[in-house]
Amino acid sequence: MFNLILRVLRRESSLPGANALGPVFISYRQSDGAEFATDVAWALRAAGVPVWQDKSDLPPGDTRDRLDEALASGLSGAVLLITPEIEHSEVVRNTELPRLLALAKDRSFALSIGSTIERSPGKLDYRAPDRLLHQRRRRLQRFDQRPISTATQRAELARMQCRRRMQALRAEIEASGRPLLVDVQTRIPPFAALFDADLVLRLRPPEGRNRRPHIRGLEDLQLFLADLPYLIDLAGARTVRLRGAAHLSVAYAIGAALPTTKYGTVEVEDTGGHIWRLNTPVPVPGEGRALISAEILREEAEGRDAVLVYVDVLAERSDAAFDALVSETELFRGVAHLRPNEIGNLDPSETGVLVGEISRFIRQFADQHRTTNIDLLLRSPWPVALQLGRALNTMRVRLYEWEDGVEDGATPAPARYLSSLIVRSGTGTSPIEAVLLEADD
Repeated sequence: MFNLILRVLRRESSLPGANALGPVFISYRQSDGAEFATDVAWALRAAGVPVWQDKSDLPPGDTRDRLDEALASGLSGAVLLITPEIEHSEVVRNTELPRLLALAKDRSFALSIGSTIERSPGKLDYRAPDRLLHQRRRRLQRFDQRPISTATQRAELARMQCRRRMQALRAEIEASGRPLLVDVQTRIPPFAALFDADLVLRLRPPEGRNRRPHIRGLEDLQLFLADLPYLIDLAGARTVRLRGAAHLSVAYAIGAALPTTKYGTVEVEDTGGHIWRLNTPVPVPGEGRALISAEILREEAEGRDAVLVYVDVLAERSDAAFDALVSETELFRGVAHLRPNEIGNLDPSETGVLVGEISRFIRQFADQHRTTNIDLLLRSPWPVALQLGRALNTMRVRLYEWEDGVEDGATPAPARYLSSLIVRSGTGTSPIEAVLLEADD
């Protein structure tokens, strides 16, 4: 016992301080907490909080040594998950918890408790953490405790962690005047490297060989996006810069959470390091050189209360999946196809003019058909999709994702567009009104 106490004291004395940009450590019991840990981890990532979880981040070697390294790597916070069998976890009780409590002495370190233990239906047992982990003097009862049984509850826990993160960064951001930096990835699995971004937004990657976003990732994002403007304000940032890569429907939804009516400047950095900037007011197309031409393919007196617009601004034309959607779906009041006037890649320095032309056409086309409902197919760099989402506030937009056709024996089916999201900003809630994508077709 003396050796154990000495070992713990030595560990605590060697702890570094909290790192505001570091990941959040998830502490849990494997036998009955693994599924909760995974879901909490994804809720945190969708809220822009990087995560250290043994499932994805524990390297080979002695488990306790690797945990020691993780706990000393510069964390911003931790989530302790309380499940009935955690009382049997010596690793949590003797290795992880003492280190987390030592780190929590730093006020910038955010220690949260997510619990599944109720004293009566719908009411947490706030004494359970101390009782199950043999803590005296209600040591854990003073920390923020939240239920984690539902996705909404897990999202609320993630929001609280993210708010603490923004509060810890506020002084530095205000002093430097720099933008809030958001790193986005929706296609590749995450890992707990130390990022220089303020928010590190990660969604569950596509399943199997699919290109489409993960449906549960979209649902995680839906629960978070309403909080994004508040978080930016909480961090004291006046401008926002995003970087990385994202599915186009996700990029548009993120942009809708940052409308031009609220944020004057948003920059998006693509994987090549080019900056796509949109300032307000959005440029109004003039009589000079136009970047985009619109081909009106269909005008219907009857049809669904929506227009379909295909924004295809990549260098090489690709119409097959669009043509299939038009021929196979119910009638729209109008169908239009937008293409660039010049051959070659888009110039990021012309982002404002490009987005101004596209958004103005879409608004006018919808007005001509007496609707605010847009079915929008995007084939563009992801920064264009995001900036367009900022500019089309007040419109109700159904977004699609392009996907390779599923294989039928040895013959691949044609590529297709799948309904992904309905997005509408300016409602005071999440801009994602509905997740339409199905898990598998």
